[in-house]
Amino acid sequence: MNRIVKNERLVPNLYHLVVEAPEVARSARPGQFVMVIPDEKGERIPLNLADFDKDKGMIELVYLVVGVSTRKLSRLKPGAFLAGVAGPLGHPVEVSGQETVLLVGGCFGPAGLYPVARALKLAGNKVIFLTEAKDRAYVYWEDKIKAVADQYFNLFRRDCFDSGKTLETALNRIKGKNPELSRVLVIGCDYLLHKISSLTAASGIKTGVYLTPIMVDGTGMCGACRVTVSGKTYFACVDGPVFDGHSLDWAEYFARRSRQCRRPAGRWKK
Repeated sequence: MNRIVKNERLVPNLYHLVVEAPEVARSARPGQFVMVIPDEKGERIPLNLADFDKDKGMIELVYLVVGVSTRKLSRLKPGAFLAGVAGPLGHPVEVSGQETVLLVGGCFGPAGLYPVARALKLAGNKVIFLTEAKDRAYVYWEDKIKAVADQYFNLFRRDCFDSGKTLETALNRIKGKNPELSRVLVIGCDYLLHKISSLTAASGIKTGVYLTPIMVDGTGMCGACRVTVSGKTYFACVDGPVFDGHSLDWAEYFARRSRQCRRPAGRWKK
């Protein structure tokens, strides 16, 4: 069991969780994730590592309250214990030097990209960070992220399902100022992942999308996170969590997601 050190609301519906997990912290690397189990009856919740301290044996996570298990998690107080934390899982981010990398984070995304930005910066890369949110009230860790980024931008969109013109305008502006841009990494909602991938496809900028939220088991056994990339089948939990956004079969991805998210008929009837 893992003791909770901090569990507090960052912005509306997003919480910051700090947990004692020495074995996870000792092996953690930027870009990986963990599975959190709030209690003995709780389901597994896949969460990107937002930070980790190997000396103190602690990990940090930021999560969105969307269902029963995350609601249970949000109600736990410091000093309480989680039923379990499994990890680190997935492949760490590829870090090389002398690249210009754009990191795009929406909702819980900026937290998961923070250690990635730090690692890229330390390796000598130029780091550009774009945070997408409804408005200023949903922005968090701005100063913390600015400390590890060469350029930082906010993009406010009241409707995340709009035409994507605001995203396109922001991306074109960033590309105009940084023509050497060679890689984009995205963490956020499905629409954000897809839209950024479609916008970078024409220019051929390598784009990686993190598929952490679609997982259930986290070990490759359940098959819930099965995706097709370049005609081959992969599992996001064991082969990812990041995949080439230009080669991912998005039609299949959204079809599977619609089945996963569909509410069973009569479920909420008394």
